[in-house]
Amino acid sequence: MKKLLLLSLLSLASHALLQAQIEKGALTLRGAAGLEYLSAAEEEYSGLTYELGTRIGWMLTDHWLLGTSLGVVGIGGSGAVYFAAPEVRYYFNPGSEKNNYYGGFRYSFNSEGGDYSTYEFQLGLNRFINEQVAFDANLVYSVQPEEEHTLLLSIGLQPFINKADRAEWKSAASAFNKGDLLINPSFGSGSYRGGSFLEMMFNPDLGLFLSEQTLIGVNLNASFLTVTGSLREFNPATITELSIAPYLRHYLSKEQNHWRWYGQVGFLFAGSNFESSVSERNSSVALVSGRLGTNWFLTPNLAFDIGLDLSHHLWANMEGTSDRSGPFDEQMPDRGFQVGASIGVQYFLQRGN
Repeated sequence: MKKLLLLSLLSLASHALLQAQIEKGALTLRGAAGLEYLSAAEEEYSGLTYELGTRIGWMLTDHWLLGTSLGVVGIGGSGAVYFAAPEVRYYFNPGSEKNNYYGGFRYSFNSEGGDYSTYEFQLGLNRFINEQVAFDANLVYSVQPEEEHTLLLSIGLQPFINKADRAEWKSAASAFNKGDLLINPSFGSGSYRGGSFLEMMFNPDLGLFLSEQTLIGVNLNASFLTVTGSLREFNPATITELSIAPYLRHYLSKEQNHWRWYGQVGFLFAGSNFESSVSERNSSVALVSGRLGTNWFLTPNLAFDIGLDLSHHLWANMEGTSDRSGPFDEQMPDRGFQVGASIGVQYFLQRGN
């Protein structure tokens, strides 16, 4: 369970920043938070899960950024893991209207102790899609005590918010129409550790506006993890996971406002495969979900997404074989309803962009 906390926290910390335009005095900010309670038929599956992360920085000059990341993740009664990561970044060509290249250093540590601290050396670029949103590619060489070094590549989007944009936060309004796109920040990542660990993740979330009020979207998640050598307490294994979650969102008003309320319904199907030298396991799960939320627009292209969620597990099955117990095929316990609240960031790209 502690490893799940750490993996969730590291994922939370590695997502794209909300970054201001590359100039002195610009503010960088990223934030995400989630709170969920699962009410299952069997008590062991019930419990509260929460996560909170923020990443903030300040451009001291046109080239230098100084910032930090802070976060906490908790699962059920297993306690919480706290995270912090001071960071410094240097932009080589902040005046460029297209590509901005940077190098940086970050030291990450958490409440689990020194064995989980990392020293991260970064190289990256921002390729502007429009005046406020850029494609972001970030390559990290991570050094961790008593572990082989890790190479990590992450790809996504990040907005650039200058002083003028910040001055209009209180009055900014939506500008989306039929044919426009809604995109969430992260596209995917890959990491490699000295021949013993390889992980690839692909997680786009894309929506298309069918009208001024209605959009249809899909969230895809695919991951592949293989451990071929000794990695802490993990034995050699391969894990493959895939999920697809289509959804339909309807905004309650046609007016382009600072706050845009909506209702959303969706369905999720997920499957996974685990293989090792002693066992093989396949599992699947399906659920339906609903969300009542609002978009708080900071610029016409950028909004915080805030909402309440309700989901119900339809089924969860597992089958496989084990050297210890032989073959098995069974339905997992009913996990019932899950309620929660979350806040994140969404990008709205107009056709003219």
